Amino acid sequence: MRSGLLAFLALTGVVWQVAGQLPAVPPPRPNFVVINIDDMGYADIGPFGSTLNRTPCLDRMAQEGRRLTSFYAAPVCSPSRAALMTGCYPKRCLPIPHVLFPGNDVGLSPKEVTVAEVLKGVGYATAIVGKWHLGDQPEFLPLNQGFDLHFGLPYSNDMGPAEDGVKSDLGKPLPQKKGKGQPPLPLLRNNTVVRRVLPDDQQSLVELYTEEAVRFIEAHKDKPFFLYLPHNAVHFPLYPGKKWAGKSPHGLYSDWVEEVDWSVGRVLDALRTHGLAERTLVVFTSDNGGTPRASNAPLRGHKGSTLEGGMRVPMIAWWPGSIPAGTACDAIAGMFDLLPTFAALAGAAAPADRTLDGANLWPLLAGAPDAQPVHEAFYYFRGLRLEAVRHGDWKLHLPPEKRPDAKPQLFNLRADIGEADDLAAAQPETVARLLGLAAAMKDDLGLEGVGPGCRELGKVAEAVPLLGFDGVPRKGFEAK
Repeated sequence: MRSGLLAFLALTGVVWQVAGQLPAVPPPRPNFVVINIDDMGYADIGPFGSTLNRTPCLDRMAQEGRRLTSFYAAPVCSPSRAALMTGCYPKRCLPIPHVLFPGNDVGLSPKEVTVAEVLKGVGYATAIVGKWHLGDQPEFLPLNQGFDLHFGLPYSNDMGPAEDGVKSDLGKPLPQKKGKGQPPLPLLRNNTVVRRVLPDDQQSLVELYTEEAVRFIEAHKDKPFFLYLPHNAVHFPLYPGKKWAGKSPHGLYSDWVEEVDWSVGRVLDALRTHGLAERTLVVFTSDNGGTPRASNAPLRGHKGSTLEGGMRVPMIAWWPGSIPAGTACDAIAGMFDLLPTFAALAGAAAPADRTLDGANLWPLLAGAPDAQPVHEAFYYFRGLRLEAVRHGDWKLHLPPEKRPDAKPQLFNLRADIGEADDLAAAQPETVARLLGLAAAMKDDLGLEGVGPGCRELGKVAEAVPLLGFDGVPRKGFEAK
C-alpha cells in the first residue's frame, strides 16, 4: 500500500516535506483570508506588470508579501473553486465538463471534505462572503460544506434574466429577451434569499462584501478564523460601484479592478487595526485567467483555455513577520495547495481517507533556503479532458484524439512564457517523457471522460431554483 502511494506521489510530482525540515510556524494558529477575484487577468494589477490599472493597495501587499508567479487555477470558475475547497485537481472532486448553472441537479458532493470543514474541526470560525458556484441546491451550499456564514451570490453575476441587467454592462442597453432564460439571481444570507439582484445591487456588491468581511474580522478577532472572500468582480457584466464608475481613465473594467484594490486595502487595514496582521495569512488570487477585456501579458491565451493565459493567475501571499517581504517564487503551485497548507499551519489533519493532489506550500511561502518544489509536474485539465502537462520548465500540449494528424507542441516556459516557439521537433526525448507522464494519468483521472480516480458528484433527485421565475424564493429560503 505504501509503495503504491509513493508511486502515485511520484507521478503527480508531489514532494512531501519531512516535518523537521519545515520552517517554524509562528504561534498562535494563524487566521486565514483568501481573496479570490473572478476573471482577473495575470497582469491586471501592478505587482504583476499592469501600467494601466492603479492598484496601490495590492502594490503594498506585494511589497510586504511574496508573489507566486507560477500559480495555477483552472480554465473556468466552478472547477477552480472546487480545487480550492478540496485540495484536489478539479476533475477528481467535481468531474463536470464546464461550469455549474442555476438549478443544476449536481454540485460539490457533501461527502467531500472542504478546507472550511478541516479548519472548523480545530476550532476556527468560518465564513464565505461572495460567490460560491459549487452548486445551488441546499445540499451543496456553503452551510452544508463547513461554513458558519454565507453572504453573497450562489453563482456568477451574469446568471439571471436579461431584463434584470445581468447580461449587459453598466449603462448599456438591455439585450432582447430570448425564451425563458435563467431564473432571477438571488442574494443570499445563509439560507435566506435577501433579494432579487438588480443593477443597483450589482453596483454595490464589492462594497457590500467588503464591509461584511470587515464585520466578520471584527467579530472574530479573538479566536482563529477562516474568511473566504470570493468577489463577483471583475466578471461580466461590469458593474463598478457608484464611487468608482468613470473614475479610472480606462473604462468600466479598470474602474472595477481599482475598486477591488480598494477592497483588498480595506480588509488588510482591518487586520492591522485589530492587531491581527502578524497572526493572519492572506492570499490574493483569481479563479482563472482573464477574458479578452483583461491583460494576461506576457502569457498567451485567455479564460477557457489551457494556455498559460487561461490558467496561470496572479497570487500574492501576505503575512508580515512570517513571509519575506518583497519577494517572489516561480515554483509550480495552485489552488489545490491551499487546503494542505492551511491544515499544516493550523495543526489540523488533512483528509487521510482520500487522494489529495495539493501539497503544503509553507516552506516556499516562508522562503526557506532549503525548500524544494512541491510539484515537479502539473496537469492541465479543461473539463474532463487532459490537454497539457508541465514538468519543470517544459509544457507539452497534447493533440486532440479527434485529430489523429495533429502533433504535440512543446514549450519551455522559462525561456518562452508566451508559448510561441514549439520545440517538439528539436526535443523528442522531452516530448516522450511528458507523453509518458500524460499516459500514466489514464488509470487515475483519465485522459477523456470520467476516470477511475474521479469521485462522485453530489446529486439531488429534483432540482429547484433558489428564486423562481416568478420571483418567489423556494420553500425554506424565504425571509424569516
